[in-house]
Amino acid sequence: MSPLQKSRFWRAIAGLVVVFAFSAADLGAFRASGLSALDRELYDGRQRLAAPVLDDRIVIVDIDERSLAEQGRWPWDRGKIAALTEALVDRGGAAVVGYDVVFAERQAGTEDDAQLAQALADRPVVLGYYFSSDREGRTSGALPAPLYDGDAARELAPRITHASGFGANLGELQHAARGSGFFNPFLGGGLDPDGVIRALPLLAGYQGAVYDSLAVAVMREYLGNASLAVQGDRLALDGTRGRVELPISAGFTAMVPLAGRGGPGGGRFRYLSATDVLEGRVDWNLLRDRIVLVGTTAPGQTDLRATPVSEVFPGVEIHASLISGALDGRVKQRPVEAPAVGALATLVVAGLLALILPAMGAVGAVLAAVVGAMTLAGLNAIAYSNLGQVLPLAASLAAVLVLGLFNLTAGWFAEGRARRAMVALFGEYVSPELVEQMARDPFSYRIARSTNRELTILFADIRGFTRIAETMEPEALREYINAFLTGMTGIIHAHRGTVDKYIGDAVMAFWGAPVDDPAHADHAVSAALAMQEEVRRMSETLRARGLPPLAVGIGINTGVVRVGDMGSKLRRAYTVIGDAVNLASRLEGLTKQYEVPIIVGEGTVQRCRQHAFFELARAAVAGRAESVRVFVPRVAREATGEAAATLPMTAHDQTPTNAREALHEGTSPGV
Repeated sequence: MSPLQKSRFWRAIAGLVVVFAFSAADLGAFRASGLSALDRELYDGRQRLAAPVLDDRIVIVDIDERSLAEQGRWPWDRGKIAALTEALVDRGGAAVVGYDVVFAERQAGTEDDAQLAQALADRPVVLGYYFSSDREGRTSGALPAPLYDGDAARELAPRITHASGFGANLGELQHAARGSGFFNPFLGGGLDPDGVIRALPLLAGYQGAVYDSLAVAVMREYLGNASLAVQGDRLALDGTRGRVELPISAGFTAMVPLAGRGGPGGGRFRYLSATDVLEGRVDWNLLRDRIVLVGTTAPGQTDLRATPVSEVFPGVEIHASLISGALDGRVKQRPVEAPAVGALATLVVAGLLALILPAMGAVGAVLAAVVGAMTLAGLNAIAYSNLGQVLPLAASLAAVLVLGLFNLTAGWFAEGRARRAMVALFGEYVSPELVEQMARDPFSYRIARSTNRELTILFADIRGFTRIAETMEPEALREYINAFLTGMTGIIHAHRGTVDKYIGDAVMAFWGAPVDDPAHADHAVSAALAMQEEVRRMSETLRARGLPPLAVGIGINTGVVRVGDMGSKLRRAYTVIGDAVNLASRLEGLTKQYEVPIIVGEGTVQRCRQHAFFELARAAVAGRAESVRVFVPRVAREATGEAAATLPMTAHDQTPTNAREALHEGTSPGV
């Protein structure tokens, strides 16, 4: 496994650890209050976006400040409540009246309680009461008959919240009413940790029996004495006037579909002031066959609640919103399995990103993370809008964000640092294209280590430079040399070569490192031919400027050398050393002796596949006991033919005369 692969492997492992951690947070393995708060805020945002549409099936009779001012402070005497009830049912023709208030205390005049009991009798009225979970288990009033007891209650017991106390209506009022239901939302997860009401409990337990909520009791009466059955994750109400199914959320609650800011001006429900009903100042047709809920919006009556759409939302409208949503089938569900679904989404999407992000660059990682986040958000939105499911999203999005940032940061410090070191070291040695190629996988180029590799080395030197330098001013000479070195370097880079160093008026380069190049010999010879062509072009320009023309000798040799980052503690360079390097330098020197522009060693000829050569001679080389075979590229024949006619005599096996003949006749002895 390469260093780059190891780096990416460990980044993938770290990413998977992040994914498992956020999946565990989804499952509640540890407390992640910030993620839970974000999920709640996402849900609340959707609630706030819902536009209120008037539901004229439900009317709220409001014991508002004007009612208190005209009818007296609360609590009103029971005779006034009896008159209100009779007006709503007898004159208004309400289908059902639900009281979001409790009549737990006996008033001074018992005849008032009796009058209210008489008004409740034989009228479709549902009273409200509350359960409590205090340690002392205080009770007051009388509970209605339970919805379930015995085996049916025991079957539901693990799914519902159980209370230890209650505050209910007076016994005679309770017995006279058609039905009753608890109205407090603080059971079964109806109240979230932030104190905001997003759901209402549907059922609650007390001393082994099960009781229904005010909203459920009102719907049962409205549907025509509906029976109630728990069918999996649905609470079904079947009555003579229809059927309603409520999706059961965690804690045996139902999510409340809120819209608008609530209250008389909220636009969701029609509000009538209680004093107007008592005084007969209403259009009674507005009440006929309607569900009427009696509650209060007066600030002093402590029934203003915090909800996703408003911090001061009338409690009675929360019940109205649940009833409205249930009748229309618009109640969302926060299923018990929601944490597991969220964890699965995190594992699948974020887990996939954890595996692929380490192999991507910065731009790719950002795009992949964005696509992953959009996928999660899109699936969550589809589940919410099409399936009615409220699923967690924050942990999944957080996992994607952390993975993206982690891989960008790790890439910057690990691969980015390696890339920058690569560019810093090789930016002047090789072409930008090769630097970019190396930067994609910097760990594969171990620049700190030197290795033995077969390379092709090239030396190019200006002939007669000493004479030229004597005739030129220093500044003009500097421009002369810079133009030459710039031109040669560009050609070396264009042919995938590496510039080793400048040696005065000479250039040393090699092919096959740091980037592997199977055709290094061919590329070096192609570069030499291009360099000679560039020299001829530059010479014409120099002559036109009155400057000495260029003549360059090039020596090329191929062999095994030591290549890598070498030098002292004070100064280092990426370079090559070895006998093949020395021979390439000697071959460049032979170009002056044989007066040819390019001389190639036997090792290069054997490796080339794209070029043909003529054997020039067996030449003596300083430092070697035996002569070496030297060659000239075939395409250089015309350039060297005239020079070969005047080649000097040598003291070795191949005479200049024979060399001239080989060049003129187009033969290639021994090759």
